[in-house]
Amino acid sequence: MECSDDMIHDAHPAFLQRLNPLSKLLATTPVLILLALTTDPYTPLAFLLLAGLLLLIGGGVGRGLYQAAWPLLFLLLGFVILYPLVVRRSLVQDSSLLLTIGPFALYSKAVLLGLAAGLRITALLMLSLLFSLTTDASDFVRALVQQWHLPYRVGYSALAIFRFAPMLQHEFRLIQAAHQVRGVVEERGAVAWMTRLQRYTIPLLATAIRQAERTALALDGRAFGAYPQRSYYRRMRFTRVDYGFFLGFWLVSLLVVLALAWTDLLGPLALIQHI
Repeated sequence: MECSDDMIHDAHPAFLQRLNPLSKLLATTPVLILLALTTDPYTPLAFLLLAGLLLLIGGGVGRGLYQAAWPLLFLLLGFVILYPLVVRRSLVQDSSLLLTIGPFALYSKAVLLGLAAGLRITALLMLSLLFSLTTDASDFVRALVQQWHLPYRVGYSALAIFRFAPMLQHEFRLIQAAHQVRGVVEERGAVAWMTRLQRYTIPLLATAIRQAERTALALDGRAFGAYPQRSYYRRMRFTRVDYGFFLGFWLVSLLVVLALAWTDLLGPLALIQHI
């Protein structure tokens, strides 16, 4: 999910935005693996609430979190409604029958499995937002290159490609506005869509080629790839706050798992989820 520059480069960034991107990656990766293996609804619900609370308190994302939460809510509802209708009857027929709709039989265990699947996917996406909504892509690439020794040719080339997307999106809006100013009527239908695509493709292609040439000249002017190592204007380091964050997140996550196990709410872990 793309982060706006205003959100990341704020004069007073929030706590999560000040952290090293790798510390957030280290903090969330073990939990993501755990959630991918869970089969109960309580574990993903607990981490969904934990991730949402962290974003609200220390994320500083504001409106961005609410904009991302609505699609997650509809995704959860979709799993709860559709999953019980497609699950194999042999997995749920030992539970109580709640409702019969034509050829479909709705069992209580099927509803629980649908809720578990929906919460699992939603929790995975929410934890991903914990990283993506509070991390600048440039800082992430710098950290990978400087601290995890990713070849800078790969890292900065990928970053240059990544920056093409918002540039082309902006250019697309300019082309649309230019056509509207010239009185081009946006008609409906497949033929009109193909015509419109042709009108947009050629200017976008020209812009992409021109921008690629400028990027190549800029990289060549900075002797990109001429030396095995480069100097850096901004150094990325782990601070005590970074260590404290991911170790504290691991500790809280462990306490959550232990509490769920102690209350018999932690279900078995499964590498392959059965439907």
